[in-house]
Amino acid sequence: TDDEIADYRMKDENYPELDDKKVMPIKNEASFHEMLVNQLGMLDLDERTFKVAEQIVGSLDDDGYLRRELSSIVDDLAFRQNIITNEKEVEGLIIQIQHFDPAGICARDLKECLLLQLKRKTAEGQSVQLAVQILSKYFDEFTKKHYEKIQRSLNLTDDQIKEVINQIIKLNPK
Repeated sequence: TDDEIADYRMKDENYPELDDKKVMPIKNEASFHEMLVNQLGMLDLDERTFKVAEQIVGSLDDDGYLRRELSSIVDDLAFRQNIITNEKEVEGLIIQIQHFDPAGICARDLKECLLLQLKRKTAEGQSVQLAVQILSKYFDEFTKKHYEKIQRSLNLTDDQIKEVINQIIKLNPK
C-alpha cells in the first residue's frame, strides 16, 4: 500500500527545499515581440518614427514574417494612431528591422528570409555567395530540387552544388 512506501523515496535529498516550500524557479524570458521592440530602442528614431517601427514589429506573425501589405500598415497607422506615413518610409524601416536578431526577421516570404540569413554569412566563403546567387536567380528551381539544372546553368562542380545545398538547408525557415 501507499503507506508502506519508505519516506526516503518521497524526498529529493539534492533539493530538500523543494519538498518543504515547493518553490519553483521562474524563467524571466522576454517575448519575441518584446525582444524586437527592445532592439528598436537601439535605432536613433524620433517618437513618431518609433511608433511606425513598432507597428511594423507588431504586424509580424509568430514565425517572424511580415505578411501584411505595406498599404495596410500605412492605413492602420493613419486610422488607429493618427500617424501619417507612406510605403517608402515603412519600407525603409523594414530594411532596418531586417538587421535585427534573429537573422531573417521581418521577411515577407521564404526566399527573402533565407537570403537575409545568408547575407549575414557572406564572409564564410564562396559557397555562401553561390547560395545567395542561387536563391536570388533560381529560387523556384531550388525549391523544386532541380539541382542539375542549376548546376549546369552556373557551371558548378558536384562538390560546389552539394556545399551550396548544405548551406541552404542549415538555414531556419522561420
